[in-house]
Amino acid sequence: MKYSNNGIATELEAMLHLIDDDHLLFTSLQGIGPIDIVRVNIKTGKVDFYDAKTDHPKRHRKRYPTNIQKKLKVKNLYVNLDKRTWRLESKLGKL
Repeated sequence: MKYSNNGIATELEAMLHLIDDDHLLFTSLQGIGPIDIVRVNIKTGKVDFYDAKTDHPKRHRKRYPTNIQKKLKVKNLYVNLDKRTWRLESKLGKL
């Protein structure tokens, strides 16, 4: 897979993991900025911000948030396309 395609595939897999009947998802049209995915709970109104990251195929490499991501409380959602896994904070799961 080409490098740019990895990022697109990662973001799509992250969205598939985050979506359910209680949430709406929104993404950036240009694909740039501190937030990749905005998740809104339609029942409670709670909003979460995510930055989708492609995880290294062999080992997890944590990436640190920028200052604006810290202010906005953006969560890094790592997706390993080779192992078909996702990682959010200390949680790990299968795609």
